[in-house]
Amino acid sequence: VSGKKLVIHVHATDFDRSRGNVNPTVYAIEKNGMDNADHIFCVSELTRQTVIHKYHQHPDKVSTLHNAVTPLSQDILDIVPKKIPGEKVVTFLGRITMQKGPEYFVEAAAQVLKKTKNFHFPGFMRGRQVYECLKASDVYIMPSVSEPFGISPLEAMQCDVPSIISKQSGCAEILDKCIKTDYWDINAMADAIYSICNNESLYEYLKVEGRKEVDSITWEDVALKLRRMYEKVLGW
Repeated sequence: VSGKKLVIHVHATDFDRSRGNVNPTVYAIEKNGMDNADHIFCVSELTRQTVIHKYHQHPDKVSTLHNAVTPLSQDILDIVPKKIPGEKVVTFLGRITMQKGPEYFVEAAAQVLKKTKNFHFPGFMRGRQVYECLKASDVYIMPSVSEPFGISPLEAMQCDVPSIISKQSGCAEILDKCIKTDYWDINAMADAIYSICNNESLYEYLKVEGRKEVDSITWEDVALKLRRMYEKVLGW
């Protein structure tokens, strides 16, 4: 209506949320926005390929711009972990939906805990509670079936927590100092959990190197790339 350039950012599509069982109304709204955009930014190459092949957008019109993570505040850095002596804590933190793959985590956990099953269900958490939970963890796991990006592993790694992520996630494209498994491979997931919990050198390596890696992924760098892309779209 204004005649100005339209740039849209795709953080997720209905293909991610519905595992392929797409809502036609939602799809139509998403595609209409893409069709009318001058340029489309996606949070991962995974999402970019969905936009190109499922929404039929020209590849030249679609760019990947990965997310980053905000440095922790001093208040969060000062949190003292509440660890239970002798107990290893493996954390899944996400919506209880098929997209996030909690059932695969439960199946993998059942393999790790052959004799006793200790599950804590803390319920909904926000803000400081999330970081208190992360800091009390020995392993963080994100077994998402389809994750456009997935910032939570980066937040866990900021808190010195070794992380396991699904290969079907956008953040897997930029993270190396973590363990990656297919979301459906509960055996590999269980092996990774067991290895981190029982191999001190592996735990320390992922803890230290993971922290270094995420500390180098900044929003300032992302913003500079975004600004250059905006200027290109405007023809500046």
